[in-house]
Amino acid sequence: MTITELLGIALKIEGAGYSYYSKLSQTSTDKVKELFNELAGEERVHAQTFEQILKGYEDKNIAPLNEEEYGYAKTYAQEIIFPKLADEKVPPSFKDAIKKAIEVEKDSIIFYNEIKSLVPNKEAIEKIIKEEEKHLKKLIKKLNDEDSFDMFSEGSMI
Repeated sequence: MTITELLGIALKIEGAGYSYYSKLSQTSTDKVKELFNELAGEERVHAQTFEQILKGYEDKNIAPLNEEEYGYAKTYAQEIIFPKLADEKVPPSFKDAIKKAIEVEKDSIIFYNEIKSLVPNKEAIEKIIKEEEKHLKKLIKKLNDEDSFDMFSEGSMI
């Protein structure tokens, strides 16, 4: 496995995040819709950042990483992240949709922290990690507000 393949995994994670948040925004209204549209837009920007990092590797002879360097990240992606991303269904309840989003954000943060040391442009990865942490905080706040939140008052169709 090469660093470009690990970055490809990161790109896939961001693309799936964009798709998931876009689907959630289509089934929501008002402030909930705004939140999901904002998160979808930020995931799109993250994907563009990973694309730029990948372009930096074009035309370079990239040596494969050794198992010690990529083993955990690859296994984590294959066993934890990809099964969640494969399930593209939007959960039936608002609370379950938020919980799924929280899990994927946490998984992304773990994966990005793992690959950060392998990428020359650590600052870009660190910025994405900070933004994913902000997503996580927003989602947790929304989940905690859910007890006092009447999802029908927001017009959610989830």
